[in-house]
Amino acid sequence: MQSAVHDDDSVIQIQRVSTRFGEHVVHDAIEFDVRRAEIFALVGGSGSGKSTLLREMILLRRPDSGSIRVLGVDLQTAGDEETLALRRRWGVMFQKGGLFGALTVIENIGLALREHTELEDGLIDEIAASKLALTGLAPEVGSQYPSELSGGMMKRASLARALALDPELLFLDEPTAGLDPDSAGGVDELVRRLRDLFGLTIVMITHDLDLLWQVADRVAVLAQGKVQGIGSMSELAHMDHPAIRQFFDGPRARAAQEAQRPDAQTDSGNRRTPSKPK
Repeated sequence: MQSAVHDDDSVIQIQRVSTRFGEHVVHDAIEFDVRRAEIFALVGGSGSGKSTLLREMILLRRPDSGSIRVLGVDLQTAGDEETLALRRRWGVMFQKGGLFGALTVIENIGLALREHTELEDGLIDEIAASKLALTGLAPEVGSQYPSELSGGMMKRASLARALALDPELLFLDEPTAGLDPDSAGGVDELVRRLRDLFGLTIVMITHDLDLLWQVADRVAVLAQGKVQGIGSMSELAHMDHPAIRQFFDGPRARAAQEAQRPDAQTDSGNRRTPSKPK
């Protein structure tokens, strides 16, 4: 595959990144860019390295070689102060929520504000409440604990926390995994609305075919240590690699594609196909 073209509009630049676990090659000199204000999806089978790459992009591990630049900062050479400043510019929504069980939802959302700002507690609570409302949760959810939330509410609460510091960049790890189609459809719409409202750049890992078709601007398919294809779902549909074809062949894939036809859309412009909990 051709090398990525890097320009001033790139929010993330992955350059010849290689990662190994012992003798197992996870990434073999992979390259791609994520552009400003796009929704970019990373997909691939189990063991393809997408979760490892996400961890490398958010500074939870380092690749064995290559370069990752995020918001203009080289992660391999950034010092402690530069790293801390960078973390304030992105938000992360973890697959299982990652909320602290001993804190209420509103306390979870306000935690980053308490750690990284000198705002008064009352103002922090107001900001946290506004982020909660932004994700579509009722005010009373703020006083609940994570164990009291449904799967869909947990995803939205985790997203509200990721938005606490008004980030430029959002990382979403399986934002619809385990949700019923109605709840997942609400997350689809929310992700798209956040990008449109705030011009956010969003990077997500997902297996959700509806999310890929309805929300993602571009998709990178990881397999065998490489990026086997990158482009819109419509562009990927014309590629023949087996790792790519799995997203287009089979009943669920065909149903997701069928839902994109104009006469197949609901009034809201958003139809989801039932899928197994992930």
